[in-house]
This record gives sequence, C-alpha cells and structure tokens, in this order.
Amino acid sequence: MKIWLTKVAAGLFAVAMLASCKKDEVKATLTPSNAPTLRASATTAVLAQANSAQTAVTFTWTPVNSMAWSGTENTYTPAVSYQLQFSTPENNFGGPASISAGAGPTTAVTVEDLNTAMTKLAIKPGVATPIQVRLAAVVGSATQAYHSEPVSMTVTSYKVCVAPNSDVWSIIGPAGVDWNTDVPLTYNCDTRTYDVTRTLNAGEFKFRKNSDWGVNYGSNSSTGGALVSGGNNIVVATTGTYTIKLDLNAQTFSIR
Repeated sequence: MKIWLTKVAAGLFAVAMLASCKKDEVKATLTPSNAPTLRASATTAVLAQANSAQTAVTFTWTPVNSMAWSGTENTYTPAVSYQLQFSTPENNFGGPASISAGAGPTTAVTVEDLNTAMTKLAIKPGVATPIQVRLAAVVGSATQAYHSEPVSMTVTSYKVCVAPNSDVWSIIGPAGVDWNTDVPLTYNCDTRTYDVTRTLNAGEFKFRKNSDWGVNYGSNSSTGGALVSGGNNIVVATTGTYTIKLDLNAQTFSIR
C-alpha cells in the first residue's frame, strides 16, 4: 500500500510541476502606446575641431507616452531612458554609437560629441559619409528597446588633434582686437603650426604664450618670415580676412 501511495503522490507532483511549467511559458510583455519619433535640424554636418563646443545638429523627438503590460499580474512602471543611436547604413545599427538624449523634447549634439560618435563608427575623417540616426527608448537595464524610424544624414568628421603641450598661443594687438585681448590660435596636427583664420584690422599684432608678455614674438617682416623674441610689432596694412600660421619648430610665421 505504501508503495502504491508513493507512486500516486509522485504522479500528482509531476502533474503539478507540468502545469506550473506551462504557466511559466506565458511571458510578461510590455507594449508601448506609441513609437518614438525623431527629426534633425540639418541633413549635413561638416565638423571642425576649432568649433568643438558648438552645436552640430539639434534633434527634436517624442517619447513613449506609456507602457501596457500583458501576461502578468505583477505590473510596475519601468524606467525608460533615451539614446540617439548612430550607424552607417551597411551596419544597420549593429553595434551603434550612442549619445544620451536626456529628457527631451530636443537634444543639441555638439561638434565634439558627434565627432566622437563618428570615430566609434570608424568613419574616415575628412570624407563626407552617409549615416543614419535613430532614437532608442531603452526600458530598464537595456533588456528591451523601442526605436524611431531612422533619419539619414551626411557627416564629415575630423581627426582629433592634440597639441604637444598645454601652452596656449595667441595674437594680441589692434590688428586682432586690442592690446588687452588675446585671439587664440589652434594647433594644426597636419602642419604642426598654430593657426587662425579671421578678419584682421589694419594695425599691429604680436604673438605671445599663455596670455603673458614673458614669452612673445615679433618680426622684422610684415608678410612672414623669421620670428624675433620680443621683436617688432607685425603690421597688417589692409583690413581683410587672413590666415596666420605660427611655426615654433622653425621659428617662423606666415600671414596670407
């Protein structure tokens, strides 16, 4: 009798476990009330390191309004975060580069942040490249996401350039602004010079380091040539747009 009761109990336990397993097969799912949308303020972006802090493109988007549960009685309100995801068309968002979209409804992406995303996509600097951008509504710890339709753009990125040291070189004088205002130069990795392109006034200027007269350069020429430590003011004869290059290795400058 004990053997028979044991077999019956074992059978009932197996049936109960099977029923439990069948119930477990019903998966809890979340369904969004709407798909997120995304628009871009521009379809092309030509990026330059000198403008790294400026806005490259502004995205306007709509979030998911709400989530509906099915397949479970244990509902809760999940945390949802938003990302801008970037991809080349051929990769189709396989391993996209992402930038946090914040709380919306607009997200301004700086030149530097967009260039960083392009670097992650291994886009060749200086080449206009088609990309796609989409908004991702990420639920919880990135286990589930809902996406907008992609937006197409063409982006020209730049090679990140780091100066050989932390010194800041500038021009100063009324040819730029005045003798109290420095106009900073940007280090050019390709030519290894400190450059600026801008409108110059008819007037004079000198080069100096770290906004201090302790190290400054002038020249005996107004059209380019050898630098002279503490030398004469460099004269700009006519107001116009010029490109100035300071070559510290060769101890020369050019102005065109």
